[in-house]
Amino acid sequence: MRTPIAFVAAACLAASAQAQTPTLTMESGSVGGATDMAAKHLAEVAAKGKIATIQAQAGKVLAKSILQVAQGKTDLAANPFVLQFLMSRGLGPYSGLGKEKGKELAGNLRLLYPYHLAHYYLISFAASGIDSWDKLKGKTVFNGPPRGGALTTARALIRLTTGMNEGKGYTGKQIAWGQADSIFLDGAVNAAVRPGTNPAAYLPVYIAAGKINLVSIPRAKMEAKGFRKFVRSPGNVAFVFPKRDLAHYGAGVNVISEDDMFRSVSNTGGDSVHKNMPKALAKALTAAFIDALPDLYRKAPFAKGQLFGVIDDKRMGICNAGVKFHAGAVEAWEEAGHKVAACAKP
Repeated sequence: MRTPIAFVAAACLAASAQAQTPTLTMESGSVGGATDMAAKHLAEVAAKGKIATIQAQAGKVLAKSILQVAQGKTDLAANPFVLQFLMSRGLGPYSGLGKEKGKELAGNLRLLYPYHLAHYYLISFAASGIDSWDKLKGKTVFNGPPRGGALTTARALIRLTTGMNEGKGYTGKQIAWGQADSIFLDGAVNAAVRPGTNPAAYLPVYIAAGKINLVSIPRAKMEAKGFRKFVRSPGNVAFVFPKRDLAHYGAGVNVISEDDMFRSVSNTGGDSVHKNMPKALAKALTAAFIDALPDLYRKAPFAKGQLFGVIDDKRMGICNAGVKFHAGAVEAWEEAGHKVAACAKP
């Protein structure tokens, strides 16, 4: 039986241990997407390993989230690499910062681990007859929200694949993500060029309304000079995978490609912290994430397709966006047997 003094001692030890476990804030994008899943997974493994308590919030505007990390107001956030690149130059949503301040703040960001945020698809009902990118001519196409990276990417893909610009060849339709499914289902648009995981959460809903065409980017177009330049731009990578990886949709989807491969473009990003996060903490968080990758793969059928656990620069586009790993993350990845590109080291 413990004495009162023993109880006091135990309570003090518990309080001390609790005080040494930091509470961190973390922000991610759309609920149920890759960034949300990554954040929840990190929060779970950090708590299990008694590394940190992470208060994860989804549905955030990531352009604001990573700025807050750079300013030291938020501890972690999902970081689309194109946004860090734009911040470093004071462009786009960061034009108000100016070039010097933008560069300074972007220099505060450090990566723990990368992944693919989403891949892009041309989607239409089979009854529409749109079974190639060229057949978007004269059609109305949902290509994203009124502004942001998805719209920019979708417009570029249509232009590079067909030569058509919005308003000159096809009509673009922009609407918030919350209404995107309804305008597709009610026929307000003929097709959509939009990001998604594999499997995409929205496709079962579409399939219930009719057979769907899912159209690959033609090989010759992807190998053209302009397209190759685009997929090397910050935040983008080519994503080519076997058609059989889409077979899980069954007969409800026509996967249209000239061969056995499906060609697309992915937006890349990762979860980032401030450079001043203690090295030991950054290393512990990253190591816990790496160790628990098998659990992450079991949480959602699309997890492996987002390439969690891959840090190859060619497949992630880390360096051309000016992104650097945290020193603690570098140690964690290297100790796990991975090679970190020299250009991605701080």
